[in-house]
Amino acid sequence: MERLKQLVPDQTRATQDVDYHFSNLWFAANQGHWPLAQFYLNETRSHLRWAVRIIPVRKDSAGREVKREDILQALENTPLKQLDAALQQQDRGEFLAAYEATLAGCYACHKAAGKPFLRPRLPERPASSMMAFDPHATWPQ
Repeated sequence: MERLKQLVPDQTRATQDVDYHFSNLWFAANQGHWPLAQFYLNETRSHLRWAVRIIPVRKDSAGREVKREDILQALENTPLKQLDAALQQQDRGEFLAAYEATLAGCYACHKAAGKPFLRPRLPERPASSMMAFDPHATWPQ
């Protein structure tokens, strides 16, 4: 079992992927590239689930169990669902509100797990420097 643990990526890797996809989602939606934004939302969900599977329960600073599956379920039922709806409606205003609500939900999870120093924020630049976020971009550029 120890050998397998050494081969499997850790939770840090999964959350780095969440950061990558969720950051790119911001830029895709703000450029109005709705299919790309939907792709990044789906990838974000997938990698959040992966992170929870890696460590489903954490202990907070008082030793209480934090069931991350429950927190993820709350994220999926509200802000992530609102993000999906905003993308389907191609509504930037609703997208912004849902994106910020999702960040707040992420931070609530970090605080519950005893890691309030992990403060997500709106991205300043895309995580990918080679992806075209402009929905009218052509190949080759």
